[in-house]
Amino acid sequence: MGSMSYEAELQRQHPRYRLPMRATIEGTTYQVHDWSMNGFAIETGGFTVGKNFMASLTIPFDGYEFAVTIPSEVLYSSTPMKRTSLVFLDLEDGQAGLLQYITDAVLSGEVVRAGDILDVARRSDAGRVKQIPAPPKMNTGARLAFIGRRLAASAGVLAIGAALVAFLSANVYDELYVVRSQSGSVAAKTVNVASPAVGRLGFLNQKREVTLGEPLMTLNPAVGNPITVQSPCDCVQVEQRFANGDFVKVGEPIIRLMRTDAPVVVSAAVPSDKLMSLYGARTATLVYADGTRVNDAKILWLPGKGENQVDLPREPLTVVVDPEKKLSTDMIGQPVEVTFDLFSDSMMGRAFSAVSNSVSSLLKPKVVQGGQS
Repeated sequence: MGSMSYEAELQRQHPRYRLPMRATIEGTTYQVHDWSMNGFAIETGGFTVGKNFMASLTIPFDGYEFAVTIPSEVLYSSTPMKRTSLVFLDLEDGQAGLLQYITDAVLSGEVVRAGDILDVARRSDAGRVKQIPAPPKMNTGARLAFIGRRLAASAGVLAIGAALVAFLSANVYDELYVVRSQSGSVAAKTVNVASPAVGRLGFLNQKREVTLGEPLMTLNPAVGNPITVQSPCDCVQVEQRFANGDFVKVGEPIIRLMRTDAPVVVSAAVPSDKLMSLYGARTATLVYADGTRVNDAKILWLPGKGENQVDLPREPLTVVVDPEKKLSTDMIGQPVEVTFDLFSDSMMGRAFSAVSNSVSSLLKPKVVQGGQS
């Protein structure tokens, strides 16, 4: 008894099309009998079921061709019937989109079969032109309302454009002429009093202000007599990092002191790539934690500039600014926003200032003899 082979049900899950297509497998070109989004059938037999091939499918158009190469597997092959069916193994999104586009174009009539090729359908533009009715005439009130709406829309577009220009201009100005500190705070020059030995603190002076030679702390070492540390100046105790009874090590900072006559200033850390641009600047803008804003605060010190001011808290990559207001020692450590505007010291800023001064001098009334202008 003869046996019969059937294609898998998977082959029947997609509509099949008998459209012009060629399949090239291992150098041999076959005519495609029909194809679908899941596979294709060629008019030949003799293939081994389950064998995989790289099938190059070519779709001929008038004057050009579409070609895709898709991994395929032999699903069914019959030499007497001269029919072999292959299923796509890995159809990429772009390849699926191309095949789907062609099938949709055929179904919609945009592409038609012309013998063994596909061609774009020609559409006639000789149809009768549809007469467009004239717009209705508007009375005076409707015309004014229409004009008002047009003006309002135009004004809205102009306002949005102006806001966009202002935003971009502000960003460009900020990028070119504004330097913002990485951090800023109220500061003063301080000194740390360290532990002279290993031991336990037996006494800490709790007074806010201490005088020169006044005991600051007493340390009870593990061996030996208690050690008393005295104040090196008339100072203010800015910070005590330990309490009575705490165990401390040699050299560990216990108290931070500030001279009573030391100036309280604003210290700002500046990015290293921006520091060089500040050597021509003279002022800064400060915004304190309570919202107080100070414009044109004088720059007191930059690294390498103003080395004689030894009473200022000087650190690398920092700028010291005059606070332009009375600050107390209780405010040390409070954050301050520091901004440097370099426009007035730039070439464009100086030119703008010169033009402004010239215009102002021209607009000033001239005084003639007798006091009359």
